[in-house]
Amino acid sequence: MSGHTPAPWHVSQRPHTKGPPSTDPADAHLDYFHIEAGRAEEDGGWEIAGYMRPADARLIAAAPELLDALQKAADTFRDLRLVLNMLGKTMGAEACDIAERASRVIIAKAEGR
Repeated sequence: MSGHTPAPWHVSQRPHTKGPPSTDPADAHLDYFHIEAGRAEEDGGWEIAGYMRPADARLIAAAPELLDALQKAADTFRDLRLVLNMLGKTMGAEACDIAERASRVIIAKAEGR
């Protein structure tokens, strides 16, 4: 468990009165989004808002589910590596080991370790 606000997280696009972050034409693709995590602020939820690409907003909102899926995948890679080692399939076991370690590094980064 990483201590993050549990899913679901939602993204919504809302009007914002401040205008774009700059007059730079490179920022023209940025829109203003709100990302809401948890049920409500009084229940430990929170909201973040700002200018970002739509794809970035969707990725942030999907973060809890992505982390959960990666943790399950890492556990599956570990279990499969053990089975493949018992069967003498060292090449497959090594591939599972590499995938598990890569997954665990990303999980640690997400959890602040």
